[in-house]
Amino acid sequence: MNKDAIKAAIETIIIQIEVDYQRSQGMILTEDDLMSIIFQMLSNNYPELANPKPTEDECILAPMLHTELSWYDKHGKLTIKPDITILDPKYLSILHKNGEKVDLPRKEYSFRGDAILMELKFIRSRKGITNATINGSLKRDIEKIKRLFLRLEEQGAPYDLFCYFVVFNKTDIKCPEFDEFLRLTNNEAVGRYKMLYASGRVEFS
Repeated sequence: MNKDAIKAAIETIIIQIEVDYQRSQGMILTEDDLMSIIFQMLSNNYPELANPKPTEDECILAPMLHTELSWYDKHGKLTIKPDITILDPKYLSILHKNGEKVDLPRKEYSFRGDAILMELKFIRSRKGITNATINGSLKRDIEKIKRLFLRLEEQGAPYDLFCYFVVFNKTDIKCPEFDEFLRLTNNEAVGRYKMLYASGRVEFS
């Protein structure tokens, strides 16, 4: 699958999960639940993402779809760990490192090439999305990915990353500022990242 096809697959899956969530409102209790559901649906509906493919290492295969891969920030610390990463296995090595690669040594693998990242946020509060949510966890996630982009740019990395910020709200309650935040986030980052919003529409009596 090429990058545009993978993006289309992700956006289709998020819409389907939202429909399922509204029908079965106890389906998602934690962000780990959300990550597992997205991973499973991508794997089942788009087998090419999960089927093993050749890597840089002779006779070693790997899928495109992975969870919680750690990346260095510009200070050389492994502080950036997107929930889901989709990469091209042909640029992945688990046996050796290469000076041109982005090295991720804690897990003893290295990778270079384009990738699509997914950063997930599950809002479980009865208050829904508040100003504190926007200025806290949502903006922190965006800044975290921006730091990764900056580090790669400073290194002159010849490849591209794209990130989805996926926000699932247990209720459909949002502060008035959220819609503008969503619009500005997507307008400022065309081609780099995109925020998707979905709701379970749970109502508390």
